[in-house]
Amino acid sequence: MRGALSGKRVIVVLPSLELGGSERQALLLARWLRDREGAEVQVWGKGPSGRASDLCDEAKLPWRAVEMELRVGRWTLFWNLRRFAKLVREARADILLPYTTGPNVFCGATWRKAGAKACVWNQRDEGRRLGVQAIDAKAAHNTPVLVSNSQHAADVVKEALGVREVRVIHNGVELAPPLRDRADWRAQLKAGSGQFVATMVANVHGYKDHTTLIRAWRAVVDVLGSRAVLALAGKPGDKQAEVEALIVQFKLTGDVVLLGQVADVSGLLAASDIGVFSSHKEGCPNGVLECMAAGLAVAGTDIPGIREAVGDAGKPWLAPENDDHVLSERIIALAQDVDARKEAGEANRARIAAEFSPEKMCRETVQAIKDSMNHE
Repeated sequence: MRGALSGKRVIVVLPSLELGGSERQALLLARWLRDREGAEVQVWGKGPSGRASDLCDEAKLPWRAVEMELRVGRWTLFWNLRRFAKLVREARADILLPYTTGPNVFCGATWRKAGAKACVWNQRDEGRRLGVQAIDAKAAHNTPVLVSNSQHAADVVKEALGVREVRVIHNGVELAPPLRDRADWRAQLKAGSGQFVATMVANVHGYKDHTTLIRAWRAVVDVLGSRAVLALAGKPGDKQAEVEALIVQFKLTGDVVLLGQVADVSGLLAASDIGVFSSHKEGCPNGVLECMAAGLAVAGTDIPGIREAVGDAGKPWLAPENDDHVLSERIIALAQDVDARKEAGEANRARIAAEFSPEKMCRETVQAIKDSMNHE
């Protein structure tokens, strides 16, 4: 199929070639632009290679590792930007589609000098590290169209960078077919057919809040006993050691399963009874949206990005930030009321179909690209 971007050279620029929520969104869009619009798409990301570059190989999307070090001295930054612009010029890119702060600043600062015709700033996180250096605001004002995946993050971008307009384009959620069945997954989790399984899909780093969830899980196990299993799926990061220590400290070694990065997220969610998501800051977290798409109720932190994801129907299952007591109450309530969690899960699935479909996200992003190309 050929669309308005047919033959255009598009570079999708990622913060990492590992796999997180932003990278999932970017790769979904990259495939759409190639398959539905007829664009020539390649993916760049800060190295080393990882799960995201593996998925590029599977999708036959060309990729390369590039340097995008932003928080350095003035002259080092100047040379970093100059080197990046040279690479873009050599690739003869028409359109740059960066994701998250670092790539946004690099692309926003260089796209015109590199000969590109359009650039769309994608703030696919909660706006972390924005406004640290003067180059951040300059790059934003040099970018014709700025996009965020939540209203909260859009407001953060406006305040931090002094821009007037940031469009909200919600994430699109697409669950792959499961690779393993429910019985196989529950066997790995050592969860029998009658046991309650809650799953959090998120890399284990400081922007999330696994520690509050671990504390809450101690209370859940105190009420439900060994019938409760918590599965944590995500790449080990800077909080991994702390999470492991808390599990031991709270005597939860047999009740919490650390899975590391999981390729078969769909299969894991199909084997789960609810999703959980404890965090400090979020744009619009993929880990929540994927649970919703799987028809699961979600107990999580009551912060703007998560509230926007679950909508009004999901708000009763959220708890104040850092409040393990209330979070445990929300989880226990869902564990003990099958009808309530079924109703919440059905509402979540319907919300995904209405507000977070891949087609809606991709079409709105294509329009943003067109507007960027037509910007004077």
